[in-house]
Amino acid sequence: MKIAFTFTSNNIYYVALTGTKALPTFNSKDKILLPTNYDIPQTVAWCETQLDLILNTLNPDKVSYKLTINNVSNNYVSNVYYGQAILNLLCHKKGILISHTSPASIVVGKFNQPKGTDLHAYLTGLIGSHPPYWDKTMRDTALIALIQLP
Repeated sequence: MKIAFTFTSNNIYYVALTGTKALPTFNSKDKILLPTNYDIPQTVAWCETQLDLILNTLNPDKVSYKLTINNVSNNYVSNVYYGQAILNLLCHKKGILISHTSPASIVVGKFNQPKGTDLHAYLTGLIGSHPPYWDKTMRDTALIALIQLP
């Protein structure tokens, strides 16, 4: 199973897929709201617990996350970069392969599709639509998981 994560200033998104790029199977997804009334140490501890639960429940063999370097603010660092660091640490401790995916590398060539292909429509055609939260961020997260499949 491959899991992809996207961390934002307000949420953690994840999508889990199995199968192959040509025949993927949707497993699960979620959008988890970050606590708004926690200080940084509490948020870090909360994040560790949430990510550990996801990894223990889904037991992936590979994890990837969207690596974005922009909009750097104190809030962004503590909610996005710290979350990514915790995910890296947990995967290391559990022996799970982990990598990051840059948004610029989510291109049609990774999916053997012709230039001009709408990747969101392509993805939905492969694995379906999975509301709620089947927004652009969730579909991009699913594309990151799809890239990881053989």
